[in-house]
Amino acid sequence: MASRLFAHGIYEQPKSMVILKWIILPLLVVHVVLASWSGYRAIVQVYSVDLTVADSVIRAGSPVTYSAVGSGRVTVTLRLELLQDSLKQPLGQQMINTNTTPSYDPRPIRGGATVSLTPEMLARFAPGAATIRATAIGRAQWLRTPPPTVREIPVVIEK
Repeated sequence: MASRLFAHGIYEQPKSMVILKWIILPLLVVHVVLASWSGYRAIVQVYSVDLTVADSVIRAGSPVTYSAVGSGRVTVTLRLELLQDSLKQPLGQQMINTNTTPSYDPRPIRGGATVSLTPEMLARFAPGAATIRATAIGRAQWLRTPPPTVREIPVVIEK
């Protein structure tokens, strides 16, 4: 009896349900893909950090360029510092903002700047070996704060 009812199409789905499935299914697939990629971006928040100095010998007027690429999911703080022994001098800081819709927008965001060293920045340091450090720091996501991404270049301070 039941096999005759199925065979004759009594239990077919209404046309409206078939159409609804064809609309909902692609939307669900897109949502799952974007949510999965967003989860990865919550864990890997900084894709790269670049640091360049025109010359390994720095003095007043020397340019230092630093930049980073963030996932766009969270705000990333990008810091530039000059270090020598126990001395640390901040040279610059940039905030890399999020996308408009951070959970769904997978585009990476870039940020950075070029800093010209001034005599005031170098005043506390003695001539000799030093290090320029760029550090990108993400934010806590899912009760986890990722480790900072750091790039360093050894330099020589000349006065």
